[in-house]
Amino acid sequence: MIWTIFFCLFGVANPFAMQKHQTEVVFTNDAIGVQTLNFYDEKRERPVIVELWYPTDEQNVLYEVNGDGVWIHPKEARNVTISNQKKRYPLILMSHGHRGDRRERTWLAEALVRHGYVVASVEHCGNVWYQYNPLSSFCFWDRAKDISFALTCLLESTEVKNQIDHQKIGFVGYSMGGMTGLALAGAQAKFAKEIAKMQLKLAEGVSQEAFDKLDFSDAEKNYLEPRIRSILLICPATFAYQGENLKQIKTPIGLIASVDDEVLPHKDHALKIIQNIHPFKIKLLKNKTSHYAFLNQMTKKGYTILQKAVENQTSVNWAPIHKDATQFAISFFNETLN
Repeated sequence: MIWTIFFCLFGVANPFAMQKHQTEVVFTNDAIGVQTLNFYDEKRERPVIVELWYPTDEQNVLYEVNGDGVWIHPKEARNVTISNQKKRYPLILMSHGHRGDRRERTWLAEALVRHGYVVASVEHCGNVWYQYNPLSSFCFWDRAKDISFALTCLLESTEVKNQIDHQKIGFVGYSMGGMTGLALAGAQAKFAKEIAKMQLKLAEGVSQEAFDKLDFSDAEKNYLEPRIRSILLICPATFAYQGENLKQIKTPIGLIASVDDEVLPHKDHALKIIQNIHPFKIKLLKNKTSHYAFLNQMTKKGYTILQKAVENQTSVNWAPIHKDATQFAISFFNETLN
């Protein structure tokens, strides 16, 4: 468990702009609604699990994550009805980091829900801590396919399709999920197999024979998702994308990054995005802000498990960072979607 969490890959906003564009309804109900949706892509023979959070008017908390786990989660009312205070809600899709899971950023999901968004976090099969297939980490293009497939399922789902504003769809990608966002924005990978070969030396439990059987024919295709109108990247990876390829992107991009990122160095990743995309909105964090600071707040048990990963940080209280990132995200999506 310790090592699986360790390997989760994981500018300044204008406060007046946030006030100007803030959604008209702020939901203060005790809990947010949540459902787990199990989709299956028959063409790829691949499960696609989605955690769906949404505003609700119901008060009875049917499901609440307690402090026995690693992360601190918000109060959640499971399988309740969506609030009728708005006819339709903008949708934000989310993609987790390498060896993460769909619930690793509930702090952001809750904040978006309370400001009138529905949030759908997609889990990438084989690239989660509890069911990890090292070969799947090389097939990064499957992540973009997961997002597009999940979006189609949500927009066709009898449960939520009538509550989603199909013209207001955004995306949040963290770390490896950020690289997924670049693909969805229209960047095309180059030299994917060559880059993967270099990463092979760092991959545990992957033989050369197994690697040679991987099919890279889909790696460098265009996975632009035109239904997604704006994309927020948090400490994104850019391994598969060269500067010239990033210049293809026309979708509005928001970027939150740490200049002291110890996992994905700023000069190799976030700076490449800044120089070639010129994001719509940027927030750069300093003061040795860790790559892991964008995961959920930890419980005491979580800190015990993660203490080796966080021992060099000036603080393990990520709440202030979450607050700043939340304000930035809400401002960005209010401006680009509303």
